[in-house]
Amino acid sequence: MSNQFESIEQAIAVLEDVNQDELVRNDAIRFLEESGSQEAIDALIRVLSDDDFGVRWAAADALARLGAKAAPAVLRVLISPDSDDRLREAAHHIFKNNGDLVIRSEAQSLVKALESKSTNIDEMTEAAKLLAKLTTG
Repeated sequence: MSNQFESIEQAIAVLEDVNQDELVRNDAIRFLEESGSQEAIDALIRVLSDDDFGVRWAAADALARLGAKAAPAVLRVLISPDSDDRLREAAHHIFKNNGDLVIRSEAQSLVKALESKSTNIDEMTEAAKLLAKLTTG
């Protein structure tokens, strides 16, 4: 793990500090991805709606690489009624480019719903179906 951070808590604090330089925040993202803990995944998900595009994209890439480990948490946020366009854009990237081939395959309907930008209900329905598949085995 990167020596810049001494703990997950410190990396999260840097990541969530919008006054930090984007490169420093991206270092925090890499540290959190390497950790792979649920706390780290939750922090990465929180910045998917960040004002900084580079931070959003780096977090989405990290979550995509984490694959099945991060997928359920991303889906839970996606089915929330208050999910925004930035989150949906990030979710599209996460599932279309998922590091877990099974997740990528299972998420094809969700990716299509996110691409069509039809309605949030369609996206939420597909996300809920995928979440049910992933959590019931």
